[in-house]
Amino acid sequence: MKVIFRVDASIWIGSGHVMRCLVLAHELRRNGYHVCFACIPQKGDMCEFIEREGFFVIYLSKPNVEIIPKNSADYQAWLQRTVEEDVQEFVEYLSDVTWVICDHYALGKEWQQLIKQKMALNIVAIDDLVREHIAEIVIDQTLSRTPDEYHLIEFPLTGVEYALLNPRFSHLRPYAKRRIPDLIRPKILISMGGIDLPNATLSVLKVLQAGGVNTPITVILGEKSPHFSKVVSWCEQYEHIQHIKFSSDMASMMLSHDVSIGAPGSTSWERACLGLPNIVIPLADNQIEICERLVANRLSLSVSLEDIPNELLSAYQQVCDDWQRMHINNMNACDGRGVFRVVSKIIEFDNERNGNLQ
Repeated sequence: MKVIFRVDASIWIGSGHVMRCLVLAHELRRNGYHVCFACIPQKGDMCEFIEREGFFVIYLSKPNVEIIPKNSADYQAWLQRTVEEDVQEFVEYLSDVTWVICDHYALGKEWQQLIKQKMALNIVAIDDLVREHIAEIVIDQTLSRTPDEYHLIEFPLTGVEYALLNPRFSHLRPYAKRRIPDLIRPKILISMGGIDLPNATLSVLKVLQAGGVNTPITVILGEKSPHFSKVVSWCEQYEHIQHIKFSSDMASMMLSHDVSIGAPGSTSWERACLGLPNIVIPLADNQIEICERLVANRLSLSVSLEDIPNELLSAYQQVCDDWQRMHINNMNACDGRGVFRVVSKIIEFDNERNGNLQ
């Protein structure tokens, strides 16, 4: 069966949507599905990265004029065109497709309805915002999200048990349970996502340095970030700070660090799976709810962008002081096997539908 992912990345959207789709894509392919992607080429896209992961990419029409979002919740601007225009082009590639998997805050009920009017296929919507959908399956990996929040969906897969993590995370959990931190010189991992538009990375680094935190620090920030050069230049000044562009094995990277500072996106569940105590800094409006739930469940401490200069150091000390409790809370929150559960549901759906047709 053929599956096509409709997902974008850009300097406005970030890379997280594509990264979690790739986790699902790899597992679907391991189970015999033929998978490809459809993306809009734009500044900060990940089309070449997807191709390097071994998937064919359909390059949708590039926008003639870049639309700049008014704020971090201006999701329609993320699309760079109208919903109708997106449907009109996208359906040209759906003649032999069984499943469309869409992970895009600009594409919801209206887009799904137009697709279904034109093509007989199934839709998976990956969401975090409890929007309305006309889809067979909705995946919302938000902590404490419940199925009744998507009461019109046949298969609402909600909560962290469906978090789309690379299988490497669940494989390394036994080692994470036995981890012994160095809380005198803890190793700090700073990862604000692939773009980090507000440059929280550099703000964090400056505060840690000014506060005399001279422990080993690893900074992950890719070349697509508009602040890449500034961050690299800063890191090069200090022997205890290592910068890397990308890690193909984030699970091992997290396992080798004692404390993490990052954005509260999908990486939150990666940290939880390996019991990594952390400070989260929301970079966009859609991350605020996740952030609040992480704090309420005592998985993370939160510092806002504006409060980094005044609150980061005290939050860092609190994480070190309360490391063991936060480690246990995180380990208990996520087992890292969400992608297997999602693919099992898709296979179950296909088997039931095919059985009914026989």
